[in-house]
Amino acid sequence: MTHRTNGGKMKKRHRTVVKEQKVGGNSGERKDRVLQTRVPGSLYSDLVSRARRLRVPVSNLVRNILEDSTRMVENILEGSMEIAETLSHGVNEKDLQSVLGWQPMIANRDLACSRCSETIPKGAETFASVGSPDGRTLVVCAGCKSAI
Repeated sequence: MTHRTNGGKMKKRHRTVVKEQKVGGNSGERKDRVLQTRVPGSLYSDLVSRARRLRVPVSNLVRNILEDSTRMVENILEGSMEIAETLSHGVNEKDLQSVLGWQPMIANRDLACSRCSETIPKGAETFASVGSPDGRTLVVCAGCKSAI
């Protein structure tokens, strides 16, 4: 679709359209949806360039990006729920001793130490567990980390 800009030049516009396509011949089978969307010219150029480099159609690249992004957000949400659960239930010393390692990090928001329940303020150094029991992510303050 094109339209005239104030300068009289023709400008290409991208728009969103959703269409259904049947997969297979039976009416009971799922239908794929076709999603077209407006994107800035620079993003369109980047997508086309990457698709060429990867030797895949642009539509497959966009679908893969959307699927991966959705999966990543779901994983982040699940991880956040695990952290919240851990913080609300506390842990015992045995759990802390069985952690494989501690990854130093800077708190992006106020947290509660899994060991002493003290508040770890945003911006403070803290440590996240790696390989903790039950796959939970434990967070400890610097003082508790040195005591473990």
